Amino acid sequence: FCQLMSSTYVERTRSLHEELEILERAMYTELGDPSTVKLKRPDQIARDQVVANLLSAHQQRTEQLQHIYEDADGSRRDEVNGMSGTGVFSSFYDQLKAIRDYHRRFPKAPSMSHDEHALLTEVLESAPDAGFTGEEAEGKFVDMHELHEMFLNLKGVAKVDYATYLKAVNDVQRTGMATASTAAYQRYLGALHAYWYEFLRRTQPLMPLEQMLGSAKEDFESRWKQGSVTRWQSAVTGVVKEVDLSKIEAPAELEVLGLETLKAALSLRGLKCGGSLKERAERLFLAKSVPLDQMPKQHIAKSKPAVAAMGVTHEGRHATALAEELVGRMGELLADCLEDTADMIEKKQARTFEEIERDLQAAAEDDQPMADEDEEEDDKPIYNPLNLPLGWDGKPIPYWLYKLHGLNLEFKCEICGNYSYWGPRAFERHFQEFVEAIARV
Repeated sequence: FCQLMSSTYVERTRSLHEELEILERAMYTELGDPSTVKLKRPDQIARDQVVANLLSAHQQRTEQLQHIYEDADGSRRDEVNGMSGTGVFSSFYDQLKAIRDYHRRFPKAPSMSHDEHALLTEVLESAPDAGFTGEEAEGKFVDMHELHEMFLNLKGVAKVDYATYLKAVNDVQRTGMATASTAAYQRYLGALHAYWYEFLRRTQPLMPLEQMLGSAKEDFESRWKQGSVTRWQSAVTGVVKEVDLSKIEAPAELEVLGLETLKAALSLRGLKCGGSLKERAERLFLAKSVPLDQMPKQHIAKSKPAVAAMGVTHEGRHATALAEELVGRMGELLADCLEDTADMIEKKQARTFEEIERDLQAAAEDDQPMADEDEEEDDKPIYNPLNLPLGWDGKPIPYWLYKLHGLNLEFKCEICGNYSYWGPRAFERHFQEFVEAIARV
């Protein structure tokens, strides 16, 4: 969001620095003083989402500034040099003429305050709405019913209820190897990874999740090279040593391994292991380019052992082990949320309808930000570039609260002569007042 007149590098630099200050001030205003304002979990999530959007815009402008300062083509250096020396006055009057031409063409160009409003509006209104399902309760709980169904459809797993599943879901490495070596388990891991990743991005948008998962992946790769991922490296290699086909160029190179080694390698892949040395080598070499599900039937063994399932190849074991590692790391971050969800499910199953209704009403009454009553009044001008409504303390309400209550939505009532009501709550309340007025008459 640069001003239209920002045609020079110097002006673009100044404009970007100004926008950085605006975004920093907005983030400071949204975050507030943690010692005086204590928010409920849903309110904290909504606030963090707003701050994350502002921070993302701040990072984009920082990258633009870095690109300008690097000055790879020397354009900025030439522009700065043109402001000094013998041609300084001609350069000055050329820029002055450009500014006058700009204002002549755009006589109603917005002032700085309106630009500030437009910048924050552009950043916040264009951000995607990271909403939650009803089961997630504004980020307090997880909604993993579909993942629970996928888990129950896996072969060889215990058929547990939803609450029990939530308490043990983050310990994926307890899954038996026969189950973990299947394609269905890989699909389940992928779905679990995708949901947890997206849930963390929505509930903890300020967390450096990409960097944390990147560090976890580097740590895993280091342990994999050392052969210390015992669940996937010892379990299979302890039975039979797998032949690495990636470096094999012809079947003849496999013949040097001998009959027994070729037999074990073929059995590992679920292929027939009989025949001469040449036939075994050709059959094993074929597995380099043809997946097991596309292999001709005459090469496939009638009874495939568990280790021949998808996921037991070198690449498959590595991918599944890495997925388990990343899911486990995210499960640690969500441990409290998973436990709270399991407790909520168990309590809901044991409560009556009246108890549930009473708890919901109490939660609605308590879902208000708490502020220190002894907070001193500030005599400084109120910072309110978005023209937000004022709260009980005479200060603008936070933007996340503004969006949470839908105060940016306009409702017109034809009965009241197309009078505008801002927010669904105000619109519904005016109908109740109207009915009460008629009842009194």
